[in-house]
Amino acid sequence: MRNGRLTAYSGMTTKIRAMKKNLLSPAQYEEITHITTVPDLISYLQNFPSYASVLINMDAANTHRGAVESRMTFSTYSDFSKIYHFAGNAQKKYLEFYFMKYEIAVLKACMRNIMDSRRTNANPVLTDKHFKRHTKINIDKTINSTTMDEFIENISGCVFEKPLRKVHQLENPTLFDYEMTLDLSFFTHIWKHPENFVPKGEYKYFENAFGSQIDLLNILWIYRCKNYYTLSDSQIYSFLIPVNYHLERSRIKEMVEAENNNILFELISSCYYGKTYGFDSSKSMESQFGSILNDIYMKDFKESPYSLAAINAYFHLKNLEVAKVVTAMECIR
Repeated sequence: MRNGRLTAYSGMTTKIRAMKKNLLSPAQYEEITHITTVPDLISYLQNFPSYASVLINMDAANTHRGAVESRMTFSTYSDFSKIYHFAGNAQKKYLEFYFMKYEIAVLKACMRNIMDSRRTNANPVLTDKHFKRHTKINIDKTINSTTMDEFIENISGCVFEKPLRKVHQLENPTLFDYEMTLDLSFFTHIWKHPENFVPKGEYKYFENAFGSQIDLLNILWIYRCKNYYTLSDSQIYSFLIPVNYHLERSRIKEMVEAENNNILFELISSCYYGKTYGFDSSKSMESQFGSILNDIYMKDFKESPYSLAAINAYFHLKNLEVAKVVTAMECIR
């Protein structure tokens, strides 16, 4: 079994390792911290292979944040296409999971353009021939939708149509409602149908990565809702992904109904993730969760480089890099 997996993953894992070397280094992040204008940041990124092609011909002086973020996100899809080319049939099946993530990014971009009153500042929705061949959505029609009615009709038949249609039938739904529904539908669909994505014998790598991500997202949502917003318990529950991995339903209930932050932090510290990785109340909860996920993905990759863990680790690092660069751009602004 091990030799068969080595053969199946050798080409793709070699490609992933080569691409991993092109990710930004700590020294390059340090250089970014000294950049003082967005045009200079864009010019800096144009020197790197992973961003040169997506940022080419961009007018750095007159480009707004949304356009840059769209291109940065598209660089993740470009990496998906490169890895897909080296994948066998079983690995391509699993990569559908990551393709759905980019489909969601495209759908969100379309909805933002429709619901943004500043139509002249519409963000670009980037796709290519490979994307159009791969997706079941009529993407050209969807991108050109001008109303939510039209948008819902144009995604007819895709896995996200029914949940989005339900939101559309609500009275005055917001962009947040649509986007949250997309995310919840994605996580629930993937968790309930692993047989559609995960090769035999590799479920543990999917479960450990995806299940832990869901647990940590739920904890983070509870933390944010109770710290930054005034929401009822029922409202908080509506934002949570209805999936449990290491985080029991009873523990989630205790967190949602915690009377104050001290009790909430005690509950977080005593759950599986707190006991295994530890939490520091003086540090950013977001950054600590990111570190935990990084530990999980990289541990699996080191233990089994010729498995789904290689795909999970690379896309985790790539998404983290894009998020850091977008954050740096916001700080510069």
